[in-house]
Amino acid sequence: MALKIIKKYPLLLPALLLVIVLPWVSPSAYIVRVFIEIFFFAAMGNAWNIIGGFGRQTSWASATFFSVGAYTSVLLFVKGGGISPWISAILGMAIAALLALIIGLPCFRLRGVFFSIATIACATIFRQLLIYFEGFTGGSLGLTLGVRMGDSLWNLNFLNDIPFYYIALIWMIVSVGIVIFIERNKLGYYLRAICEDQDAAEALGIRSSRVKLLAFVISCIMLAFTGTLYAFKVGFIDPNVVASHDMSIRVGIVAILGGMGTKWGPIIGALISVPLLEISNAYLQNIGGGGLGWVVYGLIIVLVVLFRPKGLISIWDDVMEKIKAKKARQLDKGGTV
Repeated sequence: MALKIIKKYPLLLPALLLVIVLPWVSPSAYIVRVFIEIFFFAAMGNAWNIIGGFGRQTSWASATFFSVGAYTSVLLFVKGGGISPWISAILGMAIAALLALIIGLPCFRLRGVFFSIATIACATIFRQLLIYFEGFTGGSLGLTLGVRMGDSLWNLNFLNDIPFYYIALIWMIVSVGIVIFIERNKLGYYLRAICEDQDAAEALGIRSSRVKLLAFVISCIMLAFTGTLYAFKVGFIDPNVVASHDMSIRVGIVAILGGMGTKWGPIIGALISVPLLEISNAYLQNIGGGGLGWVVYGLIIVLVVLFRPKGLISIWDDVMEKIKAKKARQLDKGGTV
């Protein structure tokens, strides 16, 4: 299957080789940190894409499950005697799956905008709970992992960012594999059928609420695992960052900007949105109290959505269609390809 993918996407292998060697040829550690952010948001965009792209159920509660993984792992490490994040990540994913069931069972009775509003309400409640129980979660001040010395893969502690770069890269690749597996199996077919016409799909025997709930659970588990990795990368978490509406919106934008319901859309979206936000904040932070950077960021996203409603990946699709059409015309004229 890997050879088929590489043959279909000839630029994929050179791009992969480039990101593998990037940390060793990069002139700045800052570039490495930006790419780590890109990989994490691409993975979260893939997770969101399962329910939001294939199922067309727009969830704005991504930060809730992201923070479940982050808080579970940090709490167990700080207050549990240094439990490894690889172990606590399993518990975080289990809690995220349970919470997804609790939220999904009633919310998937709703459709369209009403489902989205319900997920916003759930995310708001969860964030306020994190702030309220400050004796346990640290409240609005959050939690810190403290000073950690040495290199340890078991505890996700490194002296520089390069190991995290490869961990984030591998997780992004795995998340793409999960999306491809879902797309090519029964769950993906059911989600697309529900997306096209839910009533017709149910008439054919597809239990739409159960299918969407399964997709939602898988998505939330992936978000929780990303939250664990992200928390140990930054070494600090607080509800105003990891559980904020801003985080949920950024995750959704990654998939929408790149292309909803596509394999590579979230990666393209992350490659555009993360550096775009970094650049706008860096060069426009002193104008308008720092708000102009966000204005420019939002304006560019609006323009992309207006002129490329299928996402930036549609540019590649259009180019390939023109190449195929040109080859077909050459064949019709008796030429050579």
